[in-house]
Amino acid sequence: MYVHATAALSIFFLYLTGLPLTFSEHLGWLFAIFGYGNVVLLHIIAGVALILVGVYYVSYLLLGVLSGRAGIPALPTLEDAREAVQYGKYLGGRAKKPEADKYGWLQKAEVGVIVTELTLISLTGLLLWYRGLFVSPEFRAILGGHEPLADFLLLIARDIHLIFALTFLMGIAFHLYIANVKEKYPFNETMFSGDVSAERAAHHWPAWARKKLGELPGHVETAAPAKKTLAGVTFALLLFFAVVVTATLFAAVFSPLPTRDYLVAVSGDVLTQGVTGVVYFLGLNAAVLMVIGGSAAIIYGISKRLRGEYDV
Repeated sequence: MYVHATAALSIFFLYLTGLPLTFSEHLGWLFAIFGYGNVVLLHIIAGVALILVGVYYVSYLLLGVLSGRAGIPALPTLEDAREAVQYGKYLGGRAKKPEADKYGWLQKAEVGVIVTELTLISLTGLLLWYRGLFVSPEFRAILGGHEPLADFLLLIARDIHLIFALTFLMGIAFHLYIANVKEKYPFNETMFSGDVSAERAAHHWPAWARKKLGELPGHVETAAPAKKTLAGVTFALLLFFAVVVTATLFAAVFSPLPTRDYLVAVSGDVLTQGVTGVVYFLGLNAAVLMVIGGSAAIIYGISKRLRGEYDV
């Protein structure tokens, strides 16, 4: 639980510091509160913490496999492919909804995306941290003294970092939506307690519950928000996705390195600074509020765990 919480807090702090570094005109108030140098320092510390957590997870899994103690449950199998096909048929009204296991095809796909994106974010983050590599005489000598190519590679590293970081932000919003709106409204404490009730397992993961219990117990419906609330949250989530996607394009893909005239790019100022700039201001600040809220929820859950309020 504590490792998961450390990873989550590291990610939240990376966004709390990385978003103002990317969108300073919309989120400059964070610099006014914490100071630019402190924001950069916290971003680096959070990045190092996340990488260390990743090293821990990989080491833990490898030791489990090598010792024969455990496998890697998140690895996809042929059964997951069959389940995904059946789920597609279910959406088309041609089959029953497949019973979810503890790690279904959707969860495994989510884990795969998370691992891939965080790996790319970490690697490009390290490159940007040591960006002196791109301007070093040795590196440019390897490139045959081609200075524009070195700058272009730096631009590519920055763009990959921004694109995957900002699209991963959508994944975080979706994860919070699934966990705290769809699965257990309004606050899912499973991460901190480490268990779920048999009734809830039967409702959300019937295949897993049947394996563990032999037969499914009667279960009450999971608490859910009102339809208007659910519709409003879903609409806000989709609008948030649209803001993040377009902001990503203008912050990364269409944005050149400064002081390099040969890196011509389309300016996003028309959209991000005009009347629609209000939308970006609200959307990006909503992202910051989501990050702050998520961090507060994790700290709240950890404090309850430390006080012994969850049965272990």
